[in-house]
Amino acid sequence: MQTVVRKGPLWIVLLLLAACKTHGQSNQKPNIFFIAVDDMGNNDIGNNNPEVETPNLNNLGNNGVILESNYVYPVCSPSRSAFMTGRYAHKTGFQHGIVEHNQPAYIDSSYKTVAEKLTQSYGYAAHMVGKWHLGYCKDSVTPTYRGFDSFYGFYGGQENYYTYKVARYNDFRDNLTAVTPKNPNYPREDVDGYSTFEYVKRAVEIVKNHDKAQPLFLYLAFQAPHSPLQAPQELIDKYPGSWTYTDTDGSQKTTDRGTFYAMVTAVDMAVGTLHQELENQGLLDNAIIVFTSDNGGQPKEGGFNNPYRGAKGTFYEGGVRVPGFVYSKSLLTKTSYRHRGLLHASDWLPTFVSLAGGSADLTSDNDLTSIDGVDQTQMLLNGGDSARSKIVLNIDDFERSSTIYGVIKQYGPEVWKYVQGNIGRRGIVYSVTKTSKKRALKRSFKSERPKRAVNDKYLYLISADSSETYNLYGDTTPEIQDIQNDLEDEVEAEKPKAVPPMNPYNCGTPNNLLNGFWSAGPGEGWCNCIA
Repeated sequence: MQTVVRKGPLWIVLLLLAACKTHGQSNQKPNIFFIAVDDMGNNDIGNNNPEVETPNLNNLGNNGVILESNYVYPVCSPSRSAFMTGRYAHKTGFQHGIVEHNQPAYIDSSYKTVAEKLTQSYGYAAHMVGKWHLGYCKDSVTPTYRGFDSFYGFYGGQENYYTYKVARYNDFRDNLTAVTPKNPNYPREDVDGYSTFEYVKRAVEIVKNHDKAQPLFLYLAFQAPHSPLQAPQELIDKYPGSWTYTDTDGSQKTTDRGTFYAMVTAVDMAVGTLHQELENQGLLDNAIIVFTSDNGGQPKEGGFNNPYRGAKGTFYEGGVRVPGFVYSKSLLTKTSYRHRGLLHASDWLPTFVSLAGGSADLTSDNDLTSIDGVDQTQMLLNGGDSARSKIVLNIDDFERSSTIYGVIKQYGPEVWKYVQGNIGRRGIVYSVTKTSKKRALKRSFKSERPKRAVNDKYLYLISADSSETYNLYGDTTPEIQDIQNDLEDEVEAEKPKAVPPMNPYNCGTPNNLLNGFWSAGPGEGWCNCIA
C-alpha cells in the first residue's frame, strides 16, 4: 500500500505536466508558409487536370482544404497588394493594372503589410523569396523596409528564368544588393540556375537557419508559370506533343502547353522539397501552408481556366477565380474536401493575424479596422461558412476605355455576379486539345478589337452558371430585378471609396537604372518623377 500511495501523486504530477505541455504547444503561434504562383489557371493543377504532374500539390490539397471560390484580381499587382495589405486594390491605388518598371507606384506607408503586422505585433520572423511587383521607386517601399527580415527575388513582373534579366537589364536582389544568381550552364536550360529551384534553395536555407523558438512567416512567391515559357529540358520531355485551342475569332492556335506544364511540375517539385525540409526541421507540427495563384491563366502562354470563361486580364471567372488550398498537420479539424465558400485575396492578412493570436485586434487595432479582408479561420480550420458574403471585384474608372466595376454577392445558397464596363475581350471558355503529332509552335496571334464598353453590363448566377453562359442583366423576373438593383447599389456605394491609381503614368526619365540593374534609390528615389 505504501508503494501505491507514493506512486499515485507522481503519476498525477506527470499527467499534469503532460497536459500543460500539450496545452502550451497548442497555444504557440503557428508557422505560416504562404506560397503564391503566377498565372496558374483552374485547369493547370493536377487536382483539376490529371494531364499535368503535380503529386506534391495534389497531396497537400487532398489532405487539406481545396478552395473552390478563391478570388483574386485578373493581373499580378492588384492581387499582391491585397495579399500584403488586406485591402481592396481600389483602396490602395493598385486598381489600374500591373506596375511597370518605370511607374512610381508603391504601397503607401499608411497601409501596414502582413509582414509588418506579424513581425511588429506578434513576434514573427518574416522572409520573402521571389516576385514583389509592388513598386520600387525608392528603397523604403521595397520588401525589407515593409516588414520582411530578408528578401531574395526581383522587383518587377517577369524576367528570364536563367539570366534574371528583362528588357536587357538585370532585376534581382539579395536584400537591397543587386546580384545575379549562378546559372553556369546557360544557355543550356537545365535545373542549374533555374529560378524556381533557386528560390526553393533560399527558402530551405531560411528554414534550416531559423530559430524555432520564434514563429516563422515565409512568403514564397514563385514567378512560374508566368511567361517567358522556360523550363529544364528534362521536365519539358515529360510532355511531348502539341496542344491547340480555338481563339475568340474562331481560329485554331497552337500553344506551348508542354513547356507550361513543365514549369508547373518544377513548382511542384520545389514545393515538395520545401515540405520535406519543414518536416525534417519539425516546423510542420504547428504550421499552416497556403497555396494560391495571383490570377488566371493565359491561353496563348499555355495556361487554361476551363470550365471558367475568360483568361488572365479579364473579369470573367477564368481571370479572377483561381486554384488554392490550405494544409496543416495539426490545425485543421476537417480535411480532404472542397470548400465553396467565398474567399478573397484580401482575407489572408486578417486570417494570418488571427492565427497569430490577434483575432481581438481585428476589431480594435487601428491598422486593421479599416481593412476589407475578413478572418477566415473558422472556414479554413473547421469547415465553417465563409466569413464574407460579398466581394468587390474592382472599382476603376481612371480611363473610360478600361472602366470596370464589379461585385459578387451571396443571397442564401445563390451567388450572383455583376460587372459593368470592360469585363475583358477574351470572353469564351478556352479548352485545349493535345494533338497526336508534335508540330512547330505558331505564334501568329491576331490582334483583337476591343468589344467592351463602359455601358456594357453583365449579371450571372455563378453558383449555377460558373461558365457565365447566360447574361441575365435586364431580365424582367422580379426576383432577378431585385438582385440586379441591389448589386448596382453596392457598386455605387463603393465608388466614392476608391483612391486615385498609383500608376497613372510612366516616368519620362525615371533614373531607375544602376550598373545594368533596375534600381530604386535612397530618399525619395524617383517616386516624384514627371511623366
